[in-house]
Amino acid sequence: MCPTQLQSVTIDTLRFPLAIMVLFIHMEPYVTNLFEVDYSLISWHGIYNIIGILFSHVLTHIAVPTFFFISGFLFFINFQEWSWEKYKKKINSRIKTLLIPYILWNAVSFVLIILSMSARVILKGHPIDDVYAFITEKSWHIFYDCHVWGTDRVNWLGENLRSTAPLDLPLWFLRDLIVVTVLTPVIYYAIKRLGLFLIVILFLAYVSRIWTLLPGFRITTLFYFTTGAYFALNKINIVYFANKYKLIFVPICFITMVATTIFDGTRTVIGHNIYPFFICSGVFTVFYVASICITKCNIPPNKLLISSCFFIYAIHLVVFPIIGTPLTFTRRVLHFIIPRNTDIEEILCYLISPFLTAYLCILLLMIARQLFPKLTLYFSGNK
Repeated sequence: MCPTQLQSVTIDTLRFPLAIMVLFIHMEPYVTNLFEVDYSLISWHGIYNIIGILFSHVLTHIAVPTFFFISGFLFFINFQEWSWEKYKKKINSRIKTLLIPYILWNAVSFVLIILSMSARVILKGHPIDDVYAFITEKSWHIFYDCHVWGTDRVNWLGENLRSTAPLDLPLWFLRDLIVVTVLTPVIYYAIKRLGLFLIVILFLAYVSRIWTLLPGFRITTLFYFTTGAYFALNKINIVYFANKYKLIFVPICFITMVATTIFDGTRTVIGHNIYPFFICSGVFTVFYVASICITKCNIPPNKLLISSCFFIYAIHLVVFPIIGTPLTFTRRVLHFIIPRNTDIEEILCYLISPFLTAYLCILLLMIARQLFPKLTLYFSGNK
């Protein structure tokens, strides 16, 4: 397999595992900082605690930055010289794959929540004023910043940080991607003028978190998207680069992963400052590991899994009447089958739930493709 083909196959192979990682992030296990636990970490409860921190607070956080990196790379892969004609074609394509599904999923989420609240009014006698208050409070914010979290974290200057998201919470990734896509002319000329110096500046801003808090302009988004763009514009093969510097990235990734797990990801000051170095090294480590798996095992990417990634990403936290979100529904079903009487059962439920949720989402997508093929294209990013 030639280097370019291996790079393409590696990108496709990574898509589904990265989507599963996002599901693990949103599992939100009940865990405690390792320095504050009052039980043995060698016990089953202690093992569950470590697994929960590792999979939901640390390791899986590589997923979204890797998506941004890939997005920047793919946008500029054929942009050795700037062309407004190519830019228009890219923008038209992104309207179908980013903007339209972004608007649709947030609008549908809003309608479903209103239906759920109305059902509670009718069936349980909840005050209807709650419905009016929700509509008034959220209004246009459902498409931009109606969720806020992380306000207890600070940057190197001691300033409070915050993260925001639209109503369909995972789609903050899409919102930010839309913003940087519009800014690609600026990114292109900045890379051409400043080169690697631009990446260094953005890296320092990313590590220190000294950056604007304006929704849609996260430094995480800009840093990884721009880095991906830099690789594309300078014709750097990602897999070749990851393999060439594996003795740097892999050890740093492993050491910082252990340290970040000990300090509970971004939930402690020390963990918050180690975290960026783990993510940076982790992005290239996953490319290295994936490429090795491909060359050694010769397993081709599954087209169904690749095409379902966006749908899984968009729907797994959408609130449906009665059943709730697909993620919470599958967890309830799994806990019904496997009661949480022991910590071993808790670990099993935790590890299985994201995969079961992905299976349910893929099943829904397959049914939707059969019943509403054209409409489903709009909701699945034209895939």
